[in-house]
Amino acid sequence: MNLTTKQSHFGRSASRSSERGAALLAALCFATVLAVALGSYLTVCYRTLQMSARGVQSTRSVELAETGMEEALWALNKNDWSGWTLSGSTATKTLTGFTYDNNVTGDISLTVTSYNGTAGTRTVTVTGTTHTPNSADISRTLTSSSAQAPLFVNAVAATTSTVVFSSAGTLDSYDSSLGTYASQTPTYSAIVSSSAPATTSATVTLVNAQVKGYVASLYSGGPSVSTSARVYGPSTPATTKIDTSRVSTSPYQPVFTIKTISGTGSTLANPALDSTTTIGNSSDTTPAIYYCSGLDMRGTTKIVVDGPVRLVVSGNFYVGLNGGSPKIEVTTNGTLEVFAGNDIAIYGGGIDNKTKDPSRLAVYSNNTLTVPDMNTATAYYGVIYTPTGCFTVAGNSTIYGSVVAKKVSLTGSAPVIHYDLNLRTKVFGGIDTPFAVSDWRESINGS
Repeated sequence: MNLTTKQSHFGRSASRSSERGAALLAALCFATVLAVALGSYLTVCYRTLQMSARGVQSTRSVELAETGMEEALWALNKNDWSGWTLSGSTATKTLTGFTYDNNVTGDISLTVTSYNGTAGTRTVTVTGTTHTPNSADISRTLTSSSAQAPLFVNAVAATTSTVVFSSAGTLDSYDSSLGTYASQTPTYSAIVSSSAPATTSATVTLVNAQVKGYVASLYSGGPSVSTSARVYGPSTPATTKIDTSRVSTSPYQPVFTIKTISGTGSTLANPALDSTTTIGNSSDTTPAIYYCSGLDMRGTTKIVVDGPVRLVVSGNFYVGLNGGSPKIEVTTNGTLEVFAGNDIAIYGGGIDNKTKDPSRLAVYSNNTLTVPDMNTATAYYGVIYTPTGCFTVAGNSTIYGSVVAKKVSLTGSAPVIHYDLNLRTKVFGGIDTPFAVSDWRESINGS
């Protein structure tokens, strides 16, 4: 082989080695890029999986906290604190034994402050925590102010039937916490409500009635109104008879159980004609209980309530139905709850609540009668609650408070109801009122 041939062969070998080196370098670069990309992708996948798992655990922690909130509300409503640790006015409890996939466990910590209060707000704090192996715990805390739900949210309400103003009537509102009705300008928040099933005819009838407020019923056609009837608010034009913005098809009237009163008490016989009987004591801190088989007050007979009193009448509760001007007087020291087992009639001198606070006078009944009624010239500062029976407001009776019955009929020529807005925050001891969550705040305890 000559020199020229050898040089040519060497050149070709060098060229091929150079090409192979370049290819290898390119392959290594590509592999490096691929490895980096794959590593980044795996990292993203891992982080995504990790975040997803933590999101699942966070959701489970919230669910545990919600379960704990239900447990606390059950204890409040049943007043059953078995299994809780009680210290002063604080109740605590821990629930464990919750298990999930991948060896995840959970527990709940509950705290109720002022659990044994006679009224007012309880604070419920619940923490749900999930424990994951080789990972930080995740906790979610729910804090709620829990209070008993109000009952008298309407001025006049029918639970399953109708509300009828058959001749006339006036409704407006005021707030007794701000003073007397006379010291205020009446407001436009009185609600007439019927929860009767929607039918082909109106479940609220207004004949010549003037409603400063709202009408709510399931009937889509709204209330039945006469020519001179009116439903209006503060900015409703005088030419508008029915302000449609004040007519609702979403009535709301809670129905709670009337408590059965038992325990040690005194017997109250039907008072002698024209006598005066005093019950209750101004120094009492809890209601005194009086049991009566029937009350039929006539003539000038008078019962004076001079302290917190629960009057349990198993028979008829009659004030002036059979003549005369008898009365029950609630002094400024008094509070009266009447539990009537049969017919109710408030006539004659009626029930004179000297406190002028509607929350300090209540008449309850579980009867299914159609005859209970009121017809008195004495203004009634209080509430009427007979969810399974009917109630009639006759004559020119005036009520500062609220009326709730199966059916409410206002038959007088000029009945007046001044709804007390303060009742929307009041709880009555004679009603088994459930605790409800009034607000809800969530906080995160864990990353």
